[in-house]
Amino acid sequence: MIKFFGEPLKEINSKMSGKIMFRFDSKGEFITDDEQIIERAIGFFDHQELKTEEIGERIEKTYFIPAITITTKDDIEIEKNNDPQGKFFCKKCEISFDDKGSFLKHTRSKEHKEGVIQ
Repeated sequence: MIKFFGEPLKEINSKMSGKIMFRFDSKGEFITDDEQIIERAIGFFDHQELKTEEIGERIEKTYFIPAITITTKDDIEIEKNNDPQGKFFCKKCEISFDDKGSFLKHTRSKEHKEGVIQ
């Protein structure tokens, strides 16, 4: 199975026949195991392979292959700002923090975004 990502509710027409091949749902996703659609659409849309596993008689578990890893802006800032002594340093406000939680709280605060030193 493949999950395609596109514009929500957009209809995708066949270039040959002009008929609707598929339509993205309200979240901009379309899931199919139709080999012809997959072959024609895979070069045009972002996609993710899915695997479905039966857990019980009527229950299936669906997951991405490979699992998606999401990196947030905060994670990138932490990697850049983490010094060898274990402190977290805010380059914008020039303040250091002993733990990751305090650093994240600070970077999300109004004072940090406005550039006001605490």
